[in-house]
Amino acid sequence: MHQCYYCDQIFDTKEQLYDHVEVHSDIERNKEIMERKKKAQK
Repeated sequence: MHQCYYCDQIFDTKEQLYDHVEVHSDIERNKEIMERKKKAQK
């Protein structure tokens, strides 16, 4: 069993966990990009 350290969801395999964690990392990356764009506009 493997647990996501972002949301504590549990997965049977590492592959499932890695696929899931990519969703979180994409969200975090998008937030950073949006914040940079907002700062650049000011």
